[in-house]
Amino acid sequence: MTTKPSESLIDTTAAAARIGVAEITMRLWRWRDNPHQPPYVRVGSRGIRYDVASLDAWQASRTHKPGTKARRKDRDPGKPRGRPGPR
Repeated sequence: MTTKPSESLIDTTAAAARIGVAEITMRLWRWRDNPHQPPYVRVGSRGIRYDVASLDAWQASRTHKPGTKARRKDRDPGKPRGRPGPR
């Protein structure tokens, strides 16, 4: 069994700074069990660490290229948009 060097694991504060979000955002993602959050490693009973390579891969997977549009669901042209008005 091989182990990763401890330098490749960073705490929540450093991980949040690395990907450009607030530390509380990282904590909320974990608390809400957000399926789109970056992967993390639980160290002991309360310690949370993030692998630098995994953070970089997660961030790269969320990067969009200029000139490409996100796919939109096809709408029924006869269906009104927005909330219905008062009757």
